[in-house]
Amino acid sequence: MSNKCKVIYTLLMNIPIALSISLTAQLLATSTVVVKLLLINFCLAYIISFIVGMCLPVAKWGVGFALKCKAKPDTLKFGLLVNAVINLVYVVVNCLILTYFNVIILGHAPIIAYFIGMATTFIPIYIVGFIVSFLWNRPAESIARSICSE
Repeated sequence: MSNKCKVIYTLLMNIPIALSISLTAQLLATSTVVVKLLLINFCLAYIISFIVGMCLPVAKWGVGFALKCKAKPDTLKFGLLVNAVINLVYVVVNCLILTYFNVIILGHAPIIAYFIGMATTFIPIYIVGFIVSFLWNRPAESIARSICSE
């Protein structure tokens, strides 16, 4: 994949990921949706996810992990294992930053609330991110390759 195609793929891929993790985090924290806060968190998650996708070799790590687990390329097992690693990196980075932003900066809560927020939201956000990224990966790649004629 060319650099141009990778940029387009990353931009496309991160739309539903940023939205789903922002929405999930907000619902877990407040049991409601505040559109203004959702938009702020979506924008932050989108930017964070873009930086992660462009700067860290997460796909390489995921493929390496899947191969170490003896999964064959182009199988469901391979895709799930690759996605497990990629999603883990995205969710860890997003949760660390967005939880701090929401709990400490916006909420003015003590630092212990940050750790509680991380502990209580990480697994549900990981699960949602895993599902969304797994389902959206191939369509996003196809669209990006189509746009770039690759």
